Amino acid sequence: MLTQLGDAPVAGVPMGNVALLRLDRGGGLAPGNKQFKLRPNLEEARRQGINRLVSFGGAWSNHLHALAAVGAEQGFATVGIVRGDDGGAESATLADARRWGMQIERVSRQEYRRRHDADYLEQLQQRHAPCLVIPEGGANIEAALGCAAIAGSIRALAPAIGHILVPVGTGTTLAGLVAGLGGAYEVTGVAALKGATDLAQRTGELLDRMAAGDRARWRILHDHHCGGFARVSSGLREFMLAFEAVHEVALDPVYTGKMLYAVHQRLLGGEYAADVPLLAVHTGGLQGRRGYAWLAH
Repeated sequence: MLTQLGDAPVAGVPMGNVALLRLDRGGGLAPGNKQFKLRPNLEEARRQGINRLVSFGGAWSNHLHALAAVGAEQGFATVGIVRGDDGGAESATLADARRWGMQIERVSRQEYRRRHDADYLEQLQQRHAPCLVIPEGGANIEAALGCAAIAGSIRALAPAIGHILVPVGTGTTLAGLVAGLGGAYEVTGVAALKGATDLAQRTGELLDRMAAGDRARWRILHDHHCGGFARVSSGLREFMLAFEAVHEVALDPVYTGKMLYAVHQRLLGGEYAADVPLLAVHTGGLQGRRGYAWLAH
């Protein structure tokens, strides 16, 4: 689904040249980009005859939420390795995941930092065997190939728009878009994390593994993180409330909200021209709004 923003200004800035690709409106229990990331991983598990999926995330992880939902829907057992064992109240995200049957294993932050270590992953493989371990955020080559399918929606719904923007956490969705769109397009990723200077390298490595030939031009903006991952600046908060009041489109403050705030600020500063069409990818994550008391649910 495509939503063309109207000309009514948001905090003094018209955004009528911006269209939204509404991935948040599709995917059933796993809306947004997660449906594209998970589908090929589930297919790989079936190919191997594996019925248990293990992955990683924080208390408000969109990825674990989607994995638990799709696992329950399609008959997979799921295990979530969750960062933080402080014994605090369980988030609404994890409560949903438990209700869908996910086994939650809380680990210390020190242990969680080992989530990329081969020996630690082998331990998990043995403990939950037989299982398929999916990286945090679904950041693997299968997910990147799955995200390349988003390019087909862009071509079908907005064939005349050549500049695409997408929020970036792991670089997986960005890599899929760059590989799937080709050289006629420019893709700008807006990093949701502070100081994630390795994102370009990780995205490039995924592209190399995808053997992407005719790639879109791409870059990552690192100055719109609003304080860091899941952090919210006063400017982002004011923008999101104003945007939702004008356009009646719900945003999440971790990814899509920051991307659209970046567009707003660059329109305000003249870095983007108001008469040049832009397509911004709404990657979902709306379940995480429940973690922010100032957002209407």
